[in-house]
Amino acid sequence: MIVPPITFPNQVSLSGAQPFVNQLNFGQITGQICSWNPNASSADVQNFINYIVRVIYSKKTWYGTWRKLQIVCPAAVTGGTATVTYNSNVVQGVNTSWDNTLIGRQFRTGLNNPIYTIVNVDFEAQQLILELPWAGPLPPSQSTQTTGYNIVQMYYNLGGNIKYIKTCVNVQLGYKMKLNWTQDLLNKIDPWRIWVNFAIPLALLPPDPTGNYPVECWPAPFVNQAFPATAYTQPANLQDDLDQLPPYIRADVVVLSGIAWVLRHKPKINPYYSEAIAVSLASDFDKKFMAAIEDMWNEDENLYRTSSTITEEDYPEFTPGGDLYSATHAIMGDAGVGLWG
Repeated sequence: MIVPPITFPNQVSLSGAQPFVNQLNFGQITGQICSWNPNASSADVQNFINYIVRVIYSKKTWYGTWRKLQIVCPAAVTGGTATVTYNSNVVQGVNTSWDNTLIGRQFRTGLNNPIYTIVNVDFEAQQLILELPWAGPLPPSQSTQTTGYNIVQMYYNLGGNIKYIKTCVNVQLGYKMKLNWTQDLLNKIDPWRIWVNFAIPLALLPPDPTGNYPVECWPAPFVNQAFPATAYTQPANLQDDLDQLPPYIRADVVVLSGIAWVLRHKPKINPYYSEAIAVSLASDFDKKFMAAIEDMWNEDENLYRTSSTITEEDYPEFTPGGDLYSATHAIMGDAGVGLWG
């Protein structure tokens, strides 16, 4: 039975079926490698294979690890009021209708206090639980304050398998989004995060509590919309015999390195070869593996060029201009030059 791989929300995942180009599944790769040294158990060889493929995945952005996804931006929530308490991470809602869909979104009561992420919601009590205690400021001699607020999605967890985003588009504005912005740049341009709704860049954030890849979408969207995107991913470890390598990752290349590994595994008691021959053969297979990796690299560049780019690909602000472009795209006050591009 084919077991589909791990799936992540808002990502188009592989089905688990064997791609025509893959030649061998995990069990077949294991069997071929084991035949070179019966003293290497299947468990040992499977560990070797997972190490080898992780090294291969790290060498470049392989076409087979490229995935289609979307960043879904919910509408802002502002109804009612919120009561915040100094040094407490509990926010009490008044005339609100908060629910669990708000978990992971960001809560603010003004522009001179930090942005807090909501980690839980008590629906019946209409309370938000924040990631950190609310720290003010408050009027003199007050420990609580009832005030207006807004809840928006500023930070987005794109999935634990994301290595980095390749491209993203704001389809409402008609712009390719900038992907190389940093928190330092955002904090210089808009430390209060006062700009809203017209999102152009994504800026990487520190890993979330579970080690996932989060980004900040700036300015924070206030209306429901979705940004189509693509990203390079980290495939899961191979476990079952029918598990597949990512498409276009050649199984025969993995086998070459696996054979070198098993020939070095307890070579003194390998019944097929003397220790000297086993080590010599392992060196030969290492060389064949390195040559095959170079071939696979070239083949991968023919699928989708990533090692080199042209200027127009890397600069979102590159535009053809003209009346048609102006009529079909959101044009900022600086007419398309400067910060927004």
